[in-house]
Amino acid sequence: MTINAYGTGAYRAARTTDFVSQRAQFDDLQRQLATKERSTSYGGLGADRTVSLDLNAKITTLDSWLDGIQLSNTNLKLMSNAVSNFATMTSESRNDMRSNTYLASSTGQTAPQVLAQEKFKQTLDLLNTNVNGRYLFSGKTSDVEPVAGFDEIMNGDGAGKAGLKQLIDERRQADLGSGLGRLTAGGAGTTATISEEATVHPYGFKLASAATSSAGITTTLNAGPPADLSINVAAQPAAGETVTIGLNLPDGTTTTIKLTARATGSQGSDTNSFEIGADTNATAANLRTAISAALGQEAKTTLSAASSQVAAQDFFAGSPSNPPKRVPGPPFDTATAPPTNAGAAATTVIWYRGDDGSDPARGTSTVQVDQGQIVGTGARANEQTFQVGLAQFAIMAAETFPADDPNSQPRYEAMAARVSDKLGFGGTTQKPAEIITELGSAQTALDRAKDRHQSTKDYLTTTLSGVQNVTTEEVATQILALQTQLQASYQVTSMLSKLTLTNYL
Repeated sequence: MTINAYGTGAYRAARTTDFVSQRAQFDDLQRQLATKERSTSYGGLGADRTVSLDLNAKITTLDSWLDGIQLSNTNLKLMSNAVSNFATMTSESRNDMRSNTYLASSTGQTAPQVLAQEKFKQTLDLLNTNVNGRYLFSGKTSDVEPVAGFDEIMNGDGAGKAGLKQLIDERRQADLGSGLGRLTAGGAGTTATISEEATVHPYGFKLASAATSSAGITTTLNAGPPADLSINVAAQPAAGETVTIGLNLPDGTTTTIKLTARATGSQGSDTNSFEIGADTNATAANLRTAISAALGQEAKTTLSAASSQVAAQDFFAGSPSNPPKRVPGPPFDTATAPPTNAGAAATTVIWYRGDDGSDPARGTSTVQVDQGQIVGTGARANEQTFQVGLAQFAIMAAETFPADDPNSQPRYEAMAARVSDKLGFGGTTQKPAEIITELGSAQTALDRAKDRHQSTKDYLTTTLSGVQNVTTEEVATQILALQTQLQASYQVTSMLSKLTLTNYL
């Protein structure tokens, strides 16, 4: 129960309380006019405080999604540009390596090779793209530089770890063997023979087929393994008739040796023809000589190019958890055990140092763009398309073709044909366009989410403004009303304060 005072000064005390309250209200209205905010606390909003809290929470969530979208969009654009540049460079090199482009030079390398070396270096730089301390092509290990440098990849680290050039040399020795691609050519009398080594292994040539256009010559192929071939000169062939031998190469390609019979006393190369002798024994002896010469040249050219491909593919398939495979040795020219990566981590450069998990590359980095929508924005420098492209650039950079070597041009042409084919990314090989498409799809998803969230945020911000903010006109009207009220109160109070009984009477 409240007892009101009616004694002297009671009225004055009541009016003083009203003045203080009105003055506080006036100060608050001035604050609202300056800040455009209805209250400095949620409590001051009254019943609207729950609406304000809910709207602010929703806008905060949208801001976090929009921030993530903006950062990811920047990364995706840089990644897409990097892959697009890589695709352009591979296409250019493929065009450069068309057939019949060999031109001897003092350095042993052609112009397309020199250009390919620069493209190789550029690709390594692109794959090491760093944004705000994050390596974009390192998968989940975004703080680790994913790709080693050019010199280390090619020549080793100088501390006992071999680079690509050494792996190519080891594989070439293993495939070449004693000079005939791990085959043995022989025979006697009217017969010429070719045999694979007794121990089955993955190196060198493998006999695939044999045929002849001569009725006097027969071929017998035993598929093995190990395979062997017998060619019997039962009767003299006619000039122009041929013997064709098909060979499988370690990189999955094939080649043929075609030997054409030439007339007695005529000139020709033993690498592609054999002279018809005085009798079948002499002709068979000439055929044996031609087979050895043809195998020797094919081993130094086509087989050599295939060796480079296998070594480069094995090298660029290497990663921290799966080191590159190497030929067991030394000696390498007599190796029979298949390539292995046992102990390779300590002896071989690992060109890729990033995350090498088995999960999809795009999923190695994700951004949440909505309540139930997550977009993959990751990439790895060891994705198949990069492995293939880098291997071809590296082969071109590593190989030399001395001007004084008669086998340089055919070896170059064999290399060029394989490089051009690989840079076409045919069959099921991952293509640069696939990565570009996936990154583009992620960008599209981010852009759509951004537009959706920005529209929602604009609506919520407008609604929140109506709850939390005031207009200048509204506050100005309230200030004027309060000023009028205060002025009237002051006048009445002033009059009453001067009132006495004498004045009243």
